[in-house]
Amino acid sequence: MRHPDAQLRANHRPSELIPPGVHPGQAVVIQAAPPSYAGKILLTLAASAGTALVIVVLALAFQTIAAAAAAAIPTVGGASVTLRLARKR
Repeated sequence: MRHPDAQLRANHRPSELIPPGVHPGQAVVIQAAPPSYAGKILLTLAASAGTALVIVVLALAFQTIAAAAAAAIPTVGGASVTLRLARKR
């Protein structure tokens, strides 16, 4: 038997689980249900999705702030700033 509760599933009752004076055929051993990991998995997925969403929102906000600053600099000091993407050669 590979699993620790395999004996209970096979209806074999260990003697330490049966109270003294009770016939083993009349004893009922109740075993706990196996743990469910669905809640923990859903919580992890929700936290990961929330973190990704926050990063995307921050990136968009930073891009908007940078574009607004680049547009506002010429009006403030007379200098000009151009934002360009790097070109591959």
